[in-house]
Amino acid sequence: MNKFIKQLIVFLIPLLIIFILLEYTIRQIPNTYKYKNEWMLQHADSLNTLILGNSHCMSGVNPFFLTNAFNFANSSQDLERDYFILTKYDNLYTGLKYVILSFSYCTLQDKMEYVDKSRLKYYGIYMGYDKYKYSLEITSSITYEKIKEYLKGNISQCSPLGFRVNKAFKDNLDISGIKAAKRHTMNNREGLVDNLRFLDKIIRFCENKQIKLILVTTPTYPSYYNYLNENQLHLLFSTAKEIVNNHENVLYLNYLKDDRFVDNDFNDGDHLSEQGAEKFTNILKDSIDHILKTEL
Repeated sequence: MNKFIKQLIVFLIPLLIIFILLEYTIRQIPNTYKYKNEWMLQHADSLNTLILGNSHCMSGVNPFFLTNAFNFANSSQDLERDYFILTKYDNLYTGLKYVILSFSYCTLQDKMEYVDKSRLKYYGIYMGYDKYKYSLEITSSITYEKIKEYLKGNISQCSPLGFRVNKAFKDNLDISGIKAAKRHTMNNREGLVDNLRFLDKIIRFCENKQIKLILVTTPTYPSYYNYLNENQLHLLFSTAKEIVNNHENVLYLNYLKDDRFVDNDFNDGDHLSEQGAEKFTNILKDSIDHILKTEL
């Protein structure tokens, strides 16, 4: 028996070494989560505006057109992860005045554990989120796609200020909008309760720090908003109204059906193109400035 155990150990050690080397190598591939965390550790003290939320803000709000802003939104990012990011750099903020947060049709019911579990590991591996700190890249199916794209020379990237560099081609706006509306329509009561809890934590944090929280519903194409569930949409709007009525530090800006945006402003049914993002960011900035001046 002892001889068998020794032989097994001799056999397993090289495999373990190979496993560790592969995991280390994969973690050296550039990715936006690692980049954004490192940027914040170096520059959070210079921030005036932090952009959080899901891909609607990641590809819709370009911090280049704002003052001292950074985009830390990510694909499928939910309110639990938003709260983690917002508070992680708390001791580094010296001038943070505004937080812009996606308030999308799916925000109140989406949870990454249900809709995009494969990305959760990034918050542990590259940002130190305790829940996923001991995750492994090598065990995830999404990792192999990342390796394949990296070997092709397609590195996952964002702009220096965290804005998603949108793909060069456009999806069919009619088809992609209907598909996204169906995908984002859900009846997840457990997710709703959890999201409301983290939304309240975000609001309280901003209140305590005297930060203005700006909830934003970004523009979408008719093929998206015409296929949304009325009950789920009503929940979004009624929640936003209640929050604004009860918290002086919160604004809600709704551009869901804004008719100033044309086909070329969209990459697909619910995401803006780079042209659309520039246009929207300037509109958003002007709206915020006007409202804040009115409040004075």
